[in-house]
Amino acid sequence: MTNITEITDQLTLVVLDIRIWSGRKKLRAEDLHLDDGEIPPEDLVSLGSKRVCDPEQLKAFHRLKQSAERSCLRVGTRFLGGFAVAKEQTTALAEELDQIKAQFDAERDNFLSTYDRDLEDWIQTLPGFETAIRRAVEPASSVAARLRFGYQLVEIKPAIVPGTLDEEVAELGDGVFGEVEQMARDLTDSFEGKDKLNRRALGTFRKIRNKLACLSFIDRRIEPVLGSVDQWLHRLPATAPIQGSLFNEGMGLALLLSDAERMARHGAGQIDALSLPLPTLPTDKSAEQIDSSDAGLEDSGADTTPEQEGENSGDSTPSHRPVITDPQPVPSFFF
Repeated sequence: MTNITEITDQLTLVVLDIRIWSGRKKLRAEDLHLDDGEIPPEDLVSLGSKRVCDPEQLKAFHRLKQSAERSCLRVGTRFLGGFAVAKEQTTALAEELDQIKAQFDAERDNFLSTYDRDLEDWIQTLPGFETAIRRAVEPASSVAARLRFGYQLVEIKPAIVPGTLDEEVAELGDGVFGEVEQMARDLTDSFEGKDKLNRRALGTFRKIRNKLACLSFIDRRIEPVLGSVDQWLHRLPATAPIQGSLFNEGMGLALLLSDAERMARHGAGQIDALSLPLPTLPTDKSAEQIDSSDAGLEDSGADTTPEQEGENSGDSTPSHRPVITDPQPVPSFFF
């Protein structure tokens, strides 16, 4: 088994620390002074809590959080509550996260600058519940402390007694395959019922390819899957439609990438195949036996062409060399 540090020394743990105010407060009995049969609107009350802010005003923060997570997943994989990222990818990722943080901070400043006015406008849309909302309103200064974007970059160094860290590291490859499966979940839709591939679908293939390339060192099974993707992408025409055999191979590749267990089996199978011993090349003795056989044909009076006579008389190399062609590479994925 691979030593833990062989993997962790090549990784940086990226921990996102993003806090978003919920805009809710616990619903109390005294908040509901309802007439018989009156039901509070869903815009205000849900599952024992009440909103004290228009939820539309908070959606921008959730979008930026998702953007940060996607950036981490593009080059990394979930690990120990954060994301394991190859060290050579860390600088570029940090620059992306800094840009997202700047957008988050700008959204927060804009949100707080109009907080009181927007809150009052929202309250006016819920007549009859103004008192319950105003009773729970939080000042802008309190809300500001609950809107924060941060991240930490941490080097991973196992302790002398690392606990179950070796198990976590061993499962990194399975995590990568699971994330690729999610990325590829819609890929087959680009093939089913069609006879050519829309080139826009190649963006998903390339994103998957780049993720696998960034993390191939953490699990030997990843490399064969990456090789299958590269082999297919390199054979695609620059601008012509993707159809025929290339289309069919792409469909098979999409099926492979959309199944984590299938990727794991494929990678393991290719590793086993590569570990088989290579065929033994002919020895000098076998070459002599071939020459002797050719000589026997001459002695028996077999007809030969002038070219054959020249080969038999002066060349000890076998005359039946295998012809080496240069066929198109054949994808190595299988199911």
